[in-house]
Amino acid sequence: MAFGDIGGTYTELIITCSTPETGPVSIRRGDALKLIGGYVVTNAFTGEDIIFGQAMNDCDTNDTAIPVKVRGICIFEYVGVPPTVNGLQGIAGSTTPGKVKSPASGNGLGRVVKTEPSVNQVHVLL
Repeated sequence: MAFGDIGGTYTELIITCSTPETGPVSIRRGDALKLIGGYVVTNAFTGEDIIFGQAMNDCDTNDTAIPVKVRGICIFEYVGVPPTVNGLQGIAGSTTPGKVKSPASGNGLGRVVKTEPSVNQVHVLL
C-alpha cells in the first residue's frame, strides 16, 4: 500500500467521457484533461485552463469513450516551476498537451500533496 492510499470504493471517482467529434486527438494515460462540452474532454490547453480530471486510458480517435478520474489523488507531469505544497495551492493547465503547471495567480484546482522534481511529477488531490 502506498503512503496515503486507503483504497476502497469512495477514494476515487471515475466517469466516462468522450473525445471531441472532430479535430486531433492524442490523449495518453495520465494526461490532465479539460472539459470542452457535455462530457467531452481534451488534453489541449490554451493557458491556465481548469483541470477537469485525468485520463485513465490512451485514446487517438474522435468521438470515443474514455474513462476520466475526476476525484482522488492524480499524478500529473508538470512543466516549469514545481507546484508548491502548502495545503492551498493546486494546479492549472499548461500549453504542453496533457501537462500541468503552477498557476500564475490564484490557487488553481485541487490541492498539491507532493512534488517529485526529479521526474517532473506532482501528486494532486482533486
